Amino acid sequence: MVKYRLVLLDLDGTLLNSYKEISRRNREILEAVLNKGMNVTIITGRSYVAACDYVHQLGIKTLVVFQNGALIYDFGRKQAVHISLLEGRKALQIIRIGKSRGMYPVLYENFFEVPDMVVDKFYSGPYARYFEMNRWRMRMVESLEDYAAGLEHVAEVALVGEEKGFDSLESLNDGISVVKNSVLEGHAFVEFFGPNSSKAHALQVLLKYFGVGEDETVFIGDNLNDISLMRRVGLPVAMGNAVEDVKKVARYVTTTNDEDGVAYALERVLRGEWI
Repeated sequence: MVKYRLVLLDLDGTLLNSYKEISRRNREILEAVLNKGMNVTIITGRSYVAACDYVHQLGIKTLVVFQNGALIYDFGRKQAVHISLLEGRKALQIIRIGKSRGMYPVLYENFFEVPDMVVDKFYSGPYARYFEMNRWRMRMVESLEDYAAGLEHVAEVALVGEEKGFDSLESLNDGISVVKNSVLEGHAFVEFFGPNSSKAHALQVLLKYFGVGEDETVFIGDNLNDISLMRRVGLPVAMGNAVEDVKKVARYVTTTNDEDGVAYALERVLRGEWI
């Protein structure tokens, strides 16, 4: 039987419930996992500024992955161990293409300071809740193109729009990492980062740091940006609320994030029922 030594957890839709809280049951199971000598950390699409409070709540002092692998931060040594920046000229290109297709562009200027989200108009559509919750991080400018033209590097650019409009954009290369985060009501949230930015790439950094293998790793996630990592780990688990494409690549499906799905899964891992 495989002995799992590392547990990787997504945040939104996974460890966090609909109120964006970590439940008591989930906290208790993570403590039990640590007491068994396993390592636990977070691997999220959230930025450092939007996720670090949860890291502190859990008392994590190891590597944590933010923004789909564009930033990996060591909370023990209090320093970044991996930062991938997107060139400003490429960010400008993506913004211009997105606007020409009627998409909503967002420029994430940096990793550690707020406001970090730069826009030139307010958003209306299926992702309105996301933008409303992150209003505190947003800076309004007159022209996003003009603003981006003056930047050498940025953390990322995101485009929100009808999914069918992203077909050719998802094939961008030349030092650009493209991550489809999610799809709501036929609209996609697609993120563009610098090179080597994905949860699967970040996995290699984590495996070396913790001294474990892919087959010794558990990952629990729920959305499209989790699929690349699901395909790499020894035990991929999808949340009950996960999109169908994620459930298809998982070995097991747990309960939802409002039903302590992380705890449900890890209890079975600790008992040796899920291998």
